[in-house]
Amino acid sequence: LQSVYNLLGETLSRLQQYAEAERWFQASLASQPDHVPAHITYGKLLARNSSRVLEAERWFLRARRLAPDDPSVHHHYGKARPRTPLIDRRKRRHCSSTLSGIRLFLTSQGRLMEAAEEQLRAAELLRSDYELSVAAASALRQADRRDEAEVWYRHAASLRPQEARSHTNLGAILHLNGKYKQAAAAYKEALRLQPGDATTITNLHKLAAILA
Repeated sequence: LQSVYNLLGETLSRLQQYAEAERWFQASLASQPDHVPAHITYGKLLARNSSRVLEAERWFLRARRLAPDDPSVHHHYGKARPRTPLIDRRKRRHCSSTLSGIRLFLTSQGRLMEAAEEQLRAAELLRSDYELSVAAASALRQADRRDEAEVWYRHAASLRPQEARSHTNLGAILHLNGKYKQAAAAYKEALRLQPGDATTITNLHKLAAILA
């Protein structure tokens, strides 16, 4: 029943019926106090109210205590879709929602360094996951940890070398890090894979202006 209660709470929250949603999240937690997704969804609901931010964080931290080695928990506290034979499809959905909430919570509070640490932990727990690697790189870039961001954008590109976005992202961080020749090569590869991509072309124009 806890999953049904949690789903009902999420649905009501999306309908902006927040008081009723809270009642069902509480029912889910009463039914199964260690139900991690309910901790996350309830925390996300509470975080909407600036006067209940500390209360929201307590629920996120409880989720982390319950599942410290779940990459999705750190991703939430710091969107992920873990892909491993040890995690079935239902668990993947649970991981994605758990981790995303906590990470987005920290980001929404302007706590970028903490958000980056949580996202980095998630990526380290599942190094084979492309989206987690990109998310870690992006969080590190936001926290102005650009050298580390470059490492993770490179790792993401190695996981999906045939995806143009991988090379556009890598080119952008190389561009920021002043590695202009490498950035140009990454943009070139992105355009080979996806000719006419507007983002890559815009970035390339900016790079050309620097080199002019």
